[in-house]
Amino acid sequence: MRKSAILLTLSLLSSCRAFDPGLLNPTAETLASRLPTLTPEVQSQRLALSLDPMAVPTDVRTLFERETREVLTEPYGKPRGFLVLRTRRVSARAGLGFAAVSGLTLGGLNLFGFPWARYQYVVDVQLDVLNLKRELLGSYRGQGQAKATASLYSSTNYTQPDRVLYLQCVRQGLDQIILQLRPETARLQAALAL
Repeated sequence: MRKSAILLTLSLLSSCRAFDPGLLNPTAETLASRLPTLTPEVQSQRLALSLDPMAVPTDVRTLFERETREVLTEPYGKPRGFLVLRTRRVSARAGLGFAAVSGLTLGGLNLFGFPWARYQYVVDVQLDVLNLKRELLGSYRGQGQAKATASLYSSTNYTQPDRVLYLQCVRQGLDQIILQLRPETARLQAALAL
């Protein structure tokens, strides 16, 4: 009886993690020589699965503004151009086959850790560097992939999995872009100095 009460209490007290605001912090790795001050702009899709229709574009904008200010460009001075971030969702799968199995067993398997959903996202990220005349100086691409499993005891059980996974994908794409920007920094600095 006591073990049953403990199991029932643990299953009722387990819950989904909320959104982690740490995802909005920029990456720890900065460019050795930063670009001159540039104005950040974001062109991001809204997710169809999101309950909050403005969550994703606002999150991506916040992340990119911080990334621009703290990692990519000098935080002071007159802007000499624009950094335009474009994101495009390639695929968003909410594997709900687990939900059918959970429904057939009336959730009994979920008490033992069986997932009720598995989410998979792939997002293309593109960063364009433009001068003040909006002429393209460089274009860089990356692609992020993220997965999460929703179950009672899963560490990736989020209340808003689309929001979290989209940001994780964008962060991965930005990490790939930073690696591409390193050898191009001197050329971009010279082009933006004109």
